[in-house]
Amino acid sequence: MQYFSHFGATFAIELLPYSPGMPFIARGGAKIHYTDSGGSGPAIVLGHSIFMDNEMFEPQKAELSRDHRVIAIDARGHGESEDDGTPFSYWDLARDAWAVADHLDLDRVVVGGVGHGAFTAVRMALLARPRVRGLIVCGSTATAMTAQRRAGYREVFEAWIGTEWPTPTIKMVSALMIGGTMSDQLPWRAKWLAGDRRRIQLSGECLMNRDSVLPLLGDIIAPALVLRGLGDQTASEEDALEIAGGFATPTVVHTIAGAAMAPNLTHADEFNALLRGYLTDLPD
Repeated sequence: MQYFSHFGATFAIELLPYSPGMPFIARGGAKIHYTDSGGSGPAIVLGHSIFMDNEMFEPQKAELSRDHRVIAIDARGHGESEDDGTPFSYWDLARDAWAVADHLDLDRVVVGGVGHGAFTAVRMALLARPRVRGLIVCGSTATAMTAQRRAGYREVFEAWIGTEWPTPTIKMVSALMIGGTMSDQLPWRAKWLAGDRRRIQLSGECLMNRDSVLPLLGDIIAPALVLRGLGDQTASEEDALEIAGGFATPTVVHTIAGAAMAPNLTHADEFNALLRGYLTDLPD
């Protein structure tokens, strides 16, 4: 256990070593960590946003695990997952997630994510369309990153990795991505300051170099739920409408007022109500 003080508050950060008894699967040179609520209910596979990990879905695990099996995956470079230093794409992360589903003997699942995890979930749906009961997309786009935006993101990642004491960058990232209240942000700031920030480098390259899947969205026939925080500066309303309009099944965009990129964390009651309504209406 490590204790860390930040902005007058003290946090306990438990850094867990790898153990064969922990829920990991190996794929190539990567070890992919996941959490699994268990049970016999319909399965949901969730992916977190960049900089974060499976713990961002604690409100959804608590809400849904009574009648759903909730699997939350740590993407490469995040949480307890490990990689071998080889560059990867969102297609690789999608295959990681399907490898977890295969390991758990899950045939058909709902796939979803926030930001980084939503890019992954869309590609999961494109890789294995018959296995997807539904698709949840929050804070995401379907297009490649522009050169101008890539330059801005690169500055952020370089400051995150290369600055000895990157408090200003961490404050900016937590405000833009998490938003909400200081109590929402401070535990994540403490975790980031206590961790190895160099691990994010390949994930940053994955995000900045992503391909466009906009022409492929029409191949996804599963019912989709598209959400965004009204204050999300990483994915605009136009981005969300473009994704929703690209799916084969008519899809409505739900906007959560007062939220940034992570409404599932900061506005969990509203997010969970939308999620539960969507899941209830899904066909078997």
